[in-house]
Order: sequence, then structure tokens, then C-alpha cells
Amino acid sequence: MSNANYHPSAPASTPLSSAGSASFSWHRFTLLARAHWAEHMRQYLGHLLVTGILYCVLLVFSLSVSRGEVFVTGGQSAFYFWGLYLTGFVFAGRYFDGMARRESALLVLMRPASVLEKWLLCVGVVVVGYPVAYTLLFLAISWPAQGVALAMRAAWADPANLDPQNYALFVPLLRQPLREALLSIPQQWGLFIAAWALQGAAVTGSLYFRKVAMLKTLVLGVVLFIATVMVSVLSRPRDEVLFAWWRDGASTLGAETHALNAALWLALPMLLWWQTYQHLREKEL
Repeated sequence: MSNANYHPSAPASTPLSSAGSASFSWHRFTLLARAHWAEHMRQYLGHLLVTGILYCVLLVFSLSVSRGEVFVTGGQSAFYFWGLYLTGFVFAGRYFDGMARRESALLVLMRPASVLEKWLLCVGVVVVGYPVAYTLLFLAISWPAQGVALAMRAAWADPANLDPQNYALFVPLLRQPLREALLSIPQQWGLFIAAWALQGAAVTGSLYFRKVAMLKTLVLGVVLFIATVMVSVLSRPRDEVLFAWWRDGASTLGAETHALNAALWLALPMLLWWQTYQHLREKEL
């Protein structure tokens, strides 16, 4: 058939948009999301199940050793964010896990959707969907654990020194901390942005490396972390400068401090996710 007779209404087995296209169709995006959910639903539910089991095991061990004292609100926030970082990195690194196998990679790349639509779905699932699902799982387990911790403290500690407010349930971004020493809402936003940057690095690494992508990305991340710590030790940056946006009085900061925080907390995560888009585009090309 000559090129003059070619019409873009190709069958469903061929892509509806050219490789590297930045077009967006809500109908195509919806179909892509449905197909992705149908294919990966069991994997995602299994990931959450394993995460919940590991959290329960950790709680049983830590509560029994500390007699419930570890489950203060600050301890809950540490459990939450460390769990989000670790499990979120694994979840993000496995999003394009099929790219490592030629057959499944072709299936992903040949789906009738543009690169922009595939990238937006990745951002939606990794940056929004997983943190929401993880938070609901965390609260579902932590709420009864909070009652257990209070009962253990009531049995072991002096009632005069037991303040139930110290064991208030940690609800990220929605509940103001009851103590000044706890994470404020702006500080929690900073930790979430750091988690999104970490997830962006995991997805980018899974697309960049061909074999054992997650392990290579993790090793690279550890090396960069060590290098950053060494540079920080040598240059001795002040915490009130690097984390100025998440402290009280951020509106009174100078232009240089705002520029540094914008580069660290906005430009860096956006750059990592932009690299994810570029690597996905190169895969399709």
C-alpha cells in the first residue's frame, strides 16, 4: 500500500500517536490508566500487603522492647516517613520493571498513548497514588497500635507522668502537632518533596539502566548521599539556610536563601522527573 493511501486510524495493536509525541487525550489517558490498573493491580496490592506485614512486625518488636514508649507522636512520624522513603523507592523503581524484558517492554511502548500520557500516569501513580495508599495503610495499622501503646504505658509507667497527648495519632498534613518539638505542617511538606525526588530518581534509574536497575540506582544514590554528606561536613552549611522554607519566619529571608531553597526543593525534584520523561521518550524513539 502506498503512502498516499495510508490513514492514521490504525488498528488497536499499533500506537495512535507518534513516538515522542507530547499530545494529550483524556480518553486515551483513561484507557491507559484502566489497562495499567488491570495489569498491575495484583502487584500493587501485594506490595501494600508486604508493607503492612513488615510494619506490623516492626511494631510488635518495638512496642514489646520499649513497653509502648516508642510510639509517641514523634516516633510515629519517624515510622511513617522512613517507611515512605524505603517502600516508595522500591515501588517507584518497579513501575517500569517490565522495561527490563524485551517482550513486556514492547508491550508497554506499543500501547496507544503518547509519551506525555504515559509519563503523567507514572507521576499520578507514583507521586500521588502510592503515598495516599501508603498513608491509609499506615493509619489503619497505627490507630489500634496507638491504643495498645497507651495501655502498655498505663500498665508500666507512673500515671502521673503519662500524658495521652504525647501518643496522639500522627496524621500527616492534616493534624497540627500538639507539641512544638514535633514536625510542623511545612516541615512535613519538605519531607514529602524529598520523597518525590527520591521516587523520581528511582524511576529515572529504572529507565536508564538496562540490568539490575534498582540495585544500580540504589548504589548510585548511596554514593551521591555520602558525597553530599562529605561536602556538607566540609562546607558546614547552616540548617536554617538549607531548610529555611520549612521553618518559621521564611517570609523574612533574603533573596539568596530563597534562590538556594528553590533550587534544592523545586528545581531538583522537577529535574529528576523531567529526566524520567526524557528517558521514556528515548525508549520510544
